Amino acid sequence: MTRVRIYAGAACGLAAVVMSGCSTQSSGNATAPLATVNTDPPSVVRTTTPSAATTPPSTPVPTTTLPSTTISTAAPAIADPSRYEGLSGFYYFISPTGKFECAVFITDASVAGCHGEFPSNAPRVEGSGAPDSLVAPNTVELTAGTAARFLSSGDPRFHRFDAIATPLPYGETLSIPGSGTSNGITCRVDELAGVSCVDQVGHGFTVSDTAFELK
Repeated sequence: MTRVRIYAGAACGLAAVVMSGCSTQSSGNATAPLATVNTDPPSVVRTTTPSAATTPPSTPVPTTTLPSTTISTAAPAIADPSRYEGLSGFYYFISPTGKFECAVFITDASVAGCHGEFPSNAPRVEGSGAPDSLVAPNTVELTAGTAARFLSSGDPRFHRFDAIATPLPYGETLSIPGSGTSNGITCRVDELAGVSCVDQVGHGFTVSDTAFELK
């Protein structure tokens, strides 16, 4: 606060304004009482409204759409047995390459077999008509209910003589039901594994010109 002192001489000059008079003494050195004037302007209070916080714009998060996966539930292709049937109960087929000719016979017993060129490591068997000699097999045979085996046949019993056998396409299954007490037999051809035939209890064979399995 600023205070201004006004001496007596000036106060007397303002007598018309100031009702209480100012007296001076003739002796001259004394001064009138000091008057204090407050010259400070009224204080101003300013209020400031804080600005709202600015939120930076959000950055969109990229989304990734995964490719849909389709799971195939299609059933294995089934071959029509009537396309392969010769005489009643006799079914013939060849592999797509023609390396193996095969048949399934459903009579008193169920039998499947193939002729072809088997791997060089296939076990040697008794020669047809020469049981004392061991030769490379030319036939693989499955009688339902017993283990499959290699053998040497003098008579190509799984060859179709009355017509040309129909190829069994890769991946198709030829299923021949049993008759009476005999088990049914199922055969198929795989491009890599070769020809496979199995009975209903798990006996069977898989053969190609490079590998084999008997069970």
